[in-house]
Amino acid sequence: MSLFKWSKGHSVYLPEIDAEHRNLCQMAAELHKIALAGGKSEQLKPILLNLLEAADEHFRHEERLMKVVHYSAFEWHKRQHDTVRKRLRQTIKRVEAGETEACTDFLKFLGTWLVDHMTVTDRMMGAFIRNYLRFNTALAS
Repeated sequence: MSLFKWSKGHSVYLPEIDAEHRNLCQMAAELHKIALAGGKSEQLKPILLNLLEAADEHFRHEERLMKVVHYSAFEWHKRQHDTVRKRLRQTIKRVEAGETEACTDFLKFLGTWLVDHMTVTDRMMGAFIRNYLRFNTALAS
């Protein structure tokens, strides 16, 4: 589904972060495909767990970068990550309880959140990091 298809328009111009975003989009697309096909808890749960692990790793990566550059919007940005972590954990619990529609609910949320987060929140972070690196490289010269 195009909702979870990464494009250059989603780029934050940090290659590692863009690669992680592409991976998260692919995982979300796979989850969406299985959920639409009426996937059962046994099919959905492993994908949700993998998505949680990948998202958490990605969020920790961004959060480390933001700390290194003393990003002023760190707390606001981290709260957005924490919201997704919480929603994913809640979804996993509901799917474990047999509420497979929880996956569809989560995907509706994620479809909007992911694009907004990449194109607004992460792009702001990316610009800050690139400027920080340029400024500090210039000072070191």
